[in-house]
Amino acid sequence: MSAAFGADILRWFIGFVLLAACIGKLRTFTRFRDNLATSFGVAPRQGALLAPAIVGIELLLAALVLGPFARFGMAAALPLFAAFTILLAWRMKRDGALRCGCFGEAERNLSGYDLVRNLLIVTAIALFLTLPAGAGVPPASSALAAGLGAILAVLAIDFHDVAHLLVEH
Repeated sequence: MSAAFGADILRWFIGFVLLAACIGKLRTFTRFRDNLATSFGVAPRQGALLAPAIVGIELLLAALVLGPFARFGMAAALPLFAAFTILLAWRMKRDGALRCGCFGEAERNLSGYDLVRNLLIVTAIALFLTLPAGAGVPPASSALAAGLGAILAVLAIDFHDVAHLLVEH
């Protein structure tokens, strides 16, 4: 596998994760906004501004990552995911049970698996940024990379459930 093909898989993976996060939050927007107050202590007035800002940033980053500015989008996504991960880890340690709604779900509390997922996402972005900027991947190869990136995104989004299945069996 070439470095350019590997980078393209990572690009699609992170782009799909960002799109899924954006769509999940939009599907349950009121719950996401309210969760900023209940789980993260954000004042309702600030949550009314912060919630659409988070969704907008994720959408913009997805467009950059999947568009012609992938390296710039990934460089901007790295501190975002790192900050989310640090915030979640801190709040989980401080408060114990915590709900996030990162991808629209809010029925379960976050677990260590969610932190592992975020660390894997941060690692994937960092790996992408270490690879040389490619001259491009042929369209057929990029379509394959998109499919592989989509599979990785589904596994990452449902990492908590996948990990539970693997541990239980």
